[in-house]
Amino acid sequence: MQAAGGRNVLVVSTSAEVADVLTPYVGENDNVKVIVPVVGQGFLDWLSNDEKAFATADAAAGEVAEQLPADAVDARAGESDIDLAIRDALATFPADEILVAVAGNPDIVDAIRMDDEEPGRKIEGIPVRVVRAR
Repeated sequence: MQAAGGRNVLVVSTSAEVADVLTPYVGENDNVKVIVPVVGQGFLDWLSNDEKAFATADAAAGEVAEQLPADAVDARAGESDIDLAIRDALATFPADEILVAVAGNPDIVDAIRMDDEEPGRKIEGIPVRVVRAR
């Protein structure tokens, strides 16, 4: 469901420190879903700290959501695989645009499968904008 006068924007972030770079791309009438993948976890970390890592990512998603100007915002932790986190979110959220906010390692964008047949960056035909935090 699209917000009145707004768009459905899926925000995927690797950090809570990205809201300032996202603000110009999100309007107050937009319906936004924020996903923070549980990233940077090794196999042994996953076995012992899965709950802690999930809670950290969930809190980061909440922090990003609170700082965005949009009224309708849903925020949660996502799969550790950023590509899978995006596709899982798209299964229940009909996005008009995907904003990928990257803090730190810019190579994480390479892990996202973009549509080969579409011009520009797109996932499942949805435009993707990558923004980098300072």
